[in-house]
Amino acid sequence: MVAAARLWLAIGFGAAGVAAAQAPSTLPHHAETENRVVDVLAEWRRGHYGRVERMLFRLKSDRPDFRLAHFLHAELLRARSGRADIWAPPASDRQHALIEEARSRWQHRRFRPPPEAVPDAVLQLAPVFRHVLVADLARNRLYVFRNGEAGLDLVADFYASIGAAGFGKQFEGDLRTPLGVYHVTEFKPDDELPELYGDGAFPVDYPNSWDRYYGRTGYGIWVHGVPRDTYNRAPRASEGCVVVANSDLNALHEYIRPGITPIVFAEQLDWLSLDEAAQARREVRDAVVAWQQDRNAPDAPDRTRRYAANFVSADGLGRQQFVRLIRDDAPALADLPMDPGQVSIYRYPGESDLVLVSFTRDAGVSTGSPVYRQQYWRRQPDGGWQIIHEAVRAEDQTAMAP
Repeated sequence: MVAAARLWLAIGFGAAGVAAAQAPSTLPHHAETENRVVDVLAEWRRGHYGRVERMLFRLKSDRPDFRLAHFLHAELLRARSGRADIWAPPASDRQHALIEEARSRWQHRRFRPPPEAVPDAVLQLAPVFRHVLVADLARNRLYVFRNGEAGLDLVADFYASIGAAGFGKQFEGDLRTPLGVYHVTEFKPDDELPELYGDGAFPVDYPNSWDRYYGRTGYGIWVHGVPRDTYNRAPRASEGCVVVANSDLNALHEYIRPGITPIVFAEQLDWLSLDEAAQARREVRDAVVAWQQDRNAPDAPDRTRRYAANFVSADGLGRQQFVRLIRDDAPALADLPMDPGQVSIYRYPGESDLVLVSFTRDAGVSTGSPVYRQQYWRRQPDGGWQIIHEAVRAEDQTAMAP
């Protein structure tokens, strides 16, 4: 079966894939279709072609809109017919996209997160957030984590298509998915949208303050479904959105609270042990606690030393102007309580030595009204941390309540 072997070279099978192929497919956080297609790939890798053909026939019958199942079945039949030259090279862009989809699904089985590991992009999630979504864009995977007393717990993950030009959005129309930390703002039902979006869409708040700081443009970045004549889209097929199967989109309703739930678009996730995550979290929390102590200090210079020389606020204030504002608010600083366990800490995607510290709720500086504060901390050459950007939104945040 030379053609079948060439297919596996295209998908990326190696010796390490043999052990992975023997892993159970009953992972509770995977959709049934996801498990079934990876089981097909595993059986094909073992050379059980008769069994693969029967599995694909049933999968096609149950999911006639699943193009990858039809593609694999056709290639299996061609391989068994002796047409050994078929994979030199892939005949079309569509065929290449289907190979990429098969590779993505298989590689996720091979390299799925270790038990109890957490994504490096989320070091701490404030208790107000019940769940967080984290997209590994390079691997076409959208993860859902529950936020519990013991930390993050993986409860679901889904295959996801991303922008046709990849990730790292810079301007409107570049067909890239942004990198960053956002929040789901609402849900748009299917009856308000064209067929392209399938069962609906969850818009996110791109561009955020950090994007605007860098002059990034564009709008309409959503997590949405697919047209009803297909099960899913190719790995890179959207105009910048993250696209999942309609059944997966419907499953997301259980985890998303519009206006609240954070979503992280990361280039590629690394996975940390609980000890590694705790150490990274402790380092940032120590810096935040020191910032709070400085803000309550009697001497003005001490209150501002955590702000970097190149600091710029969300409303365009440089360090000197921002420092003056802080000094003017000195009488109210004693009313700035902040429990370091009540903040969210993210390693910011696409950046080196940058973390986002998000206060889901804290006391107002001058008016006492609720505010939502985001601080971007950069590690300095001496190893310390300083704030280089800050966004504060003084408004009613009752929607943030659990």
